[in-house]
Amino acid sequence: MPKTVWIVPHTHWDREWYEPHDVFRARLVAMLDELLLMLEREPAYKFSLDGQSAAIEDYLEIRPEAAERVRDAVARGQLALGPFQILLDEFCCDGETIIRNLEHGIRAARRLGREMRVGYLPDMFGHAAQTPQILRGFGIADASLWRGVPAAVDKHAFVWEALDGSSVRVEYLWDGYGSALKLFEPLEKLPELIDRYLRENASWFDGEAVAGWYGTDHMAPRADLVQILRAYEGDVELKLGTIEDVIASRDHSADALGKLPRVRGELRSHARGNLLPGVFSIRTNLKAAMARAERALTSAERLDAWLGGPSRQGFFDRGWGLVIESTAHDSVTGCGVDSTAEEVEARLKVAEQTAEGAIDIALSGLATHAPMGSVAVFNQSG
Repeated sequence: MPKTVWIVPHTHWDREWYEPHDVFRARLVAMLDELLLMLEREPAYKFSLDGQSAAIEDYLEIRPEAAERVRDAVARGQLALGPFQILLDEFCCDGETIIRNLEHGIRAARRLGREMRVGYLPDMFGHAAQTPQILRGFGIADASLWRGVPAAVDKHAFVWEALDGSSVRVEYLWDGYGSALKLFEPLEKLPELIDRYLRENASWFDGEAVAGWYGTDHMAPRADLVQILRAYEGDVELKLGTIEDVIASRDHSADALGKLPRVRGELRSHARGNLLPGVFSIRTNLKAAMARAERALTSAERLDAWLGGPSRQGFFDRGWGLVIESTAHDSVTGCGVDSTAEEVEARLKVAEQTAEGAIDIALSGLATHAPMGSVAVFNQSG
């Protein structure tokens, strides 16, 4: 039976869902205020901020004076950010948007130090076949996820292969992203609870260290967690770490990877997690708004490249930023409250308008090269 348990403190931060964004942001700021104090008081504490950079950017927009404290926490290895900008739905947006999401998320995390080198996708409603290919395109060799994995996978890790043959190693959250939530309750029975946790999970890990995710939706960090682990006197090694720490400890040799189960293509199984398929057919106005904004932005960038002249990159960064915000798995899917859906639709409309403004400038400039009275046709297909 395994004799080591990793505890991974984290929160899953739905940016907007059953409350609109700025209601949740008030809670986020309070939570991160406390987290930064905890990290400074206790060097052994570590925290994973949900695989997305949007949360820390939302915080720093309200607390810009805390940026250096965040950088220090990242530099000490206590706080893991990114690599995604936001935890998206992979089916309700274009592939280009997924790539932009990673670009934005990595850039935001690097402004504060570095990004986590794990494609952390804990709560998406299934996964696209090309996701391993996209991750590999950014040099990311690992992922961690929950929903969509077929029942044939019965170990904590598997190799996920994209349609082009590229692959990533996946740390599988078969029991969700709150698997260790009950590990410390009641606290006086901790040795017994840990022994039971090991027995229940032993078959998944085959002697490797067991990993327990300690967090859930909008959960604040537990202030006494380090003290609890220090006071434990059992014969199991308890280690506190980030998602990246756990995955870095795993065997990535060719021999080890060759022994893992292998899954190719989309992850669309309901075996151990509901995929909520109804999200694809509700609030179709949001899906249409997403498609219009994406098409407008890609057209604007192509036309602008032809035109040249003064940079309009700021417009594109703004437009793509609004689109990326809207790709969150509780946003474009439409599974939130009405006020959230209204904000998402308005945001996407602004993104489309931003692109249309750039298109107007580009077309006017390009049209000056056509003879007076002629009809100008722009073929963007290449």
